Amino acid sequence: MLKATIVASSLCAVLVVAPRARAGDSEGGAAAAESLFQEGRKLMEAKRYGDACPKFAASQKVAPAIGTLLNLADCYEKNNQLASAWARFHEAIALARRLGRANREQTARERADKLEPRLIKLSILSRSSAVEVKLDGNPIDPAALGTPIPVDAGEHTVEATAKGKKPFSTTFEVSEKSKTPSVEIPVLEDAPQETPVVEDDVGNKEKRPKEPPKDEGGWSTQKTLGVVAAVAGVAGLGVGGYFGLKTSSTWKEAQTYCTGLECDQAGVDLAAEAKSTGNIATIGVIAGGALLVGGVVLFFTAPSDGPRSGAAPGAVGVGVGPGSVLLRGSF
Repeated sequence: MLKATIVASSLCAVLVVAPRARAGDSEGGAAAAESLFQEGRKLMEAKRYGDACPKFAASQKVAPAIGTLLNLADCYEKNNQLASAWARFHEAIALARRLGRANREQTARERADKLEPRLIKLSILSRSSAVEVKLDGNPIDPAALGTPIPVDAGEHTVEATAKGKKPFSTTFEVSEKSKTPSVEIPVLEDAPQETPVVEDDVGNKEKRPKEPPKDEGGWSTQKTLGVVAAVAGVAGLGVGGYFGLKTSSTWKEAQTYCTGLECDQAGVDLAAEAKSTGNIATIGVIAGGALLVGGVVLFFTAPSDGPRSGAAPGAVGVGVGPGSVLLRGSF
């Protein structure tokens, strides 16, 4: 009982003392803070707590002081704003500790501890990821979601937003009847795509879907295949030409080992080699020519606005036989 009496007396002494201007406060600022403080005290004595608390808050903003902070916390408590009072008492604890004011730190701590069991603690739960949440317009750290947050009795609003999603908002009432209320943020729905405003040639504006950009000059799959086929065709012609020259040279060498229609073994072997390279030369020339022509046709018949990379390519096949080349495809 003696301890409680001492604490109460100490608190009363603190609450009736006007805030002192700190070093560096301007004369005008200190005067304004003093005037606001005194007006807040008068309103408190008249039990007009709803009007008094803003005066103390304004005084504290102009010239922060432990005495003003304790008066503000006491005003909030009398106005049944218990969470605000609890928060201000804890601010006073930290400020008193920094300034080495042990008596005021103890007073603020005991008042905060006494309020703790009476607090209403709201839990905000979210089923959506990467959402920005606000409580009464104040951003809530994502780490605080799901953690009980002290709130004052009365009306509160929770808002949630995310890029590309419809915003969520709900307003609700909390009271001392439920000490642990909760609000759940649902999975946010996708926001509808905005229809752009399009202006026609005569200046009329209307909302209509934007036409997808046309592919101007893009390389289609057909053009790419045409270039590949043409390159392969040139290579085939080169192979055919090489073996054609080799065939001619080998055949001339074989004739040196022949008299009329009779040839010795060396002539027969060279003639057989010439026939083999001649077949290769023939296939190379035919295949190369077909591929070259096919590649040119593919390239120049490709539509100018054909699909870009990633579109479904046409089916193309090339078959080479002993004496023929087949090019087939669909686009």
